[in-house]
Amino acid sequence: MSELVLVGGTVVTSRRVGPASVHIRDGRIAAVGQAVGKGAPRENVAGLLVLPGVVDAHVHFSLPVAGTRSADDFLSGSRAALAGGVTTFLDFTVGSPGVSLPDAIEARLAEARPAVADFSLHVEMVGWTADRVEEIRACAELGLRSFKFYLAYSESGRRTDLGTLKAAMEAIRGIGGVAMVHAEADELVDPRGGPFPWARPTLSEELAILEVGLLARDTRCTTYVAHISSAAGLAALRRARRAGAPVLGETCPHYLALDDSVYSRPDGHQFSVTPPLRRAADREALWRGLATGAFCAVATDHCPFTRAQKDQHRAEPARLPSGLPGVETLLPLMYSLGVAQGRLRLSQLVRYLSEGPARAFGLFPRKGALQPGADADIVLFDPHARWTIRASALHMHTDFSPYEGLEVQGKVVGVLSRGEWVYRDGEILAQPGRGEFVPWQS
Repeated sequence: MSELVLVGGTVVTSRRVGPASVHIRDGRIAAVGQAVGKGAPRENVAGLLVLPGVVDAHVHFSLPVAGTRSADDFLSGSRAALAGGVTTFLDFTVGSPGVSLPDAIEARLAEARPAVADFSLHVEMVGWTADRVEEIRACAELGLRSFKFYLAYSESGRRTDLGTLKAAMEAIRGIGGVAMVHAEADELVDPRGGPFPWARPTLSEELAILEVGLLARDTRCTTYVAHISSAAGLAALRRARRAGAPVLGETCPHYLALDDSVYSRPDGHQFSVTPPLRRAADREALWRGLATGAFCAVATDHCPFTRAQKDQHRAEPARLPSGLPGVETLLPLMYSLGVAQGRLRLSQLVRYLSEGPARAFGLFPRKGALQPGADADIVLFDPHARWTIRASALHMHTDFSPYEGLEVQGKVVGVLSRGEWVYRDGEILAQPGRGEFVPWQS
């Protein structure tokens, strides 16, 4: 029997913040309270926040894109995740018209074997057609019930038309799953302009979210709108919800920390991401949305590239790889820019980074919770530590950080995954292959 009691820290959940001890037994949380785990070994964590492990619901490790591949594979990306307090991540299958959904799942699970953090997958619905509905049920039998659709990218064959999306959503509702949507109206996007706001306007996001909301309302399929970047997109989400649509919203740290002014920098192309960064007013609207509970999750859309990977297409916007690194800096950024600056409460931080995404994708209460029976995925976080983000000091396999030189408040000092230390005092302790696939919890 493996036991440990964390004592002296401030335990943070989505409902309570206060002093408490956490009793861990055999990889799970046995109890949370004032006098728990008598006789078990104790670890004094005074002065630290005790948080549930972060669940990053949106990462892209080893993703083929724009003729190259994202710089983090499942090993390097999951190591960086643990260093940032992310104990569970959700990646994607690589969809293709000629590959069945179950076969795509098996291929991606094999690719993910080296991961050191626990993980699940979204099933990418590229090329899926309505006569393949039985594949959706087969995915549920394999433990996956979230499915990713694109309303843009017709030029690369990834777009799903609205009729096919509706048919899929009806089938997904039948298995109690979730449709995850990249919401940009393809007809309003100019792919020749690349991943920039002048080629991908906020109107495209707003219109696509309104369309998705109507389909969600009609099919009653729970729908998760990924990476909302604008005030208009947030307003469309709220409008859909008021109309009775079961829609959930995600935003990302880069939309909360940055704005479109970075594109005027000499290295502005390095900030290419889809949807693109928006105006400062959009950024502030997203923060207000978080403060008022409009979102379900903050996830990173982690898709890193080296400077060289982007520099070679600097003059070719349509070929510029789109994506930013973020899995390692999610928690400190959200604490520093959110909690430390009074924009978020601690309980909201946990809701958006742990409980919300775990609930959305069928991982709760095994993941995203500090409660008896949950996996003992725990982050020890120093709320007073100050440090400066430098790409060279991070574990992500890229020499670029969009937050380079930013001083942040709050630092991950220790991480437990299923009751084992996997990161402590700057050292990653987990061995390749330690991460487990976590199926949808029925």
